[in-house]
Amino acid sequence: MKAKVSRSGKGWLEKKLASPKFRKGFDAEVQKLAIGEQLSQLRQEAGLTQAQVAQRAKTTASAISRYENAEYDRYELRTLQRIVLACGGRLDITMEPGPKTHRAA
Repeated sequence: MKAKVSRSGKGWLEKKLASPKFRKGFDAEVQKLAIGEQLSQLRQEAGLTQAQVAQRAKTTASAISRYENAEYDRYELRTLQRIVLACGGRLDITMEPGPKTHRAA
C-alpha cells in the first residue's frame, strides 16, 4: 500500500524548520555538507586526485579526504585556502547578518 502524499499544507521538513532549535542544527549540517561537496567538486573539476591535491597543498591525502567528508566540522581557514588554491580555485567567505532577533539592541 502506497503512502499518501499531501500536496496541500506544509511538508515534514517545513514543519520541523519552524523550530529555531531544529533550524539551527539543520543549517549547521547543510553548511558542513556544502563545504565538503564544494571541495570535492572543485578537485574533480580540476582533474586531480586527493593525493595530488595533498601534495600541492602540502598536507596528506587523508586530510583532503577529511575535508571533503560531510561529517567533518573542524575546518581551518589556512588549510581550506591551500586546498582550494591547489585545485586552481579561489576561496570567498561571505558573512551575512542573522535574524533581527539575534541583533544587539
